[in-house]
Amino acid sequence: MRLRRSHNNSRDSGSESTGLSTDDFGSTRLQGFTLTELLVVIAILSLISAVAMPLYTAYSQRTYRAEAQADLLNCAQAMERFASEGFTYLGAADTDGDGAGDDDNGPLATTICDPLSQDQNRYDFTVTASTGGFVLTATPVDVSGNMMRDDGFLTIDDAGNREWDADDSGAIDDGEDTWES
Repeated sequence: MRLRRSHNNSRDSGSESTGLSTDDFGSTRLQGFTLTELLVVIAILSLISAVAMPLYTAYSQRTYRAEAQADLLNCAQAMERFASEGFTYLGAADTDGDGAGDDDNGPLATTICDPLSQDQNRYDFTVTASTGGFVLTATPVDVSGNMMRDDGFLTIDDAGNREWDADDSGAIDDGEDTWES
């Protein structure tokens, strides 16, 4: 507790450094904060928290979305490397969970790309592949505590077209053909 110094009269006799004061009747007492001062401080801190939390949440969501976008770009490059070896995008999905590609549609094989935002349990990455193209999708993981779960899915295809279901409707609507918010 912080002590307030008294500036009464000469009867303080050097007690200023201890936070003690002597009143007009010669009794010594300890001075501190009043209840009103403490309530004002609590109210100010509550207001700051009420403003800061939504800003922090929005900032975190933008950061996690940018991380998923970077992962999609890295995985799209990895898909191109994969196709340059076998001359096809087929076999890039891992349906049995061993990390290797064994199908054309499903979770992206981690031997092709291992996205950080998937490791952090924020997004699931899937691929829809054909001989001549692919679509990668990052879908927010629907678990309690994941602030991204209502953010909508992101996609990128072999031509570099980017889409974001910004309204989380489950479909790409007009104006959602970009990753920009």
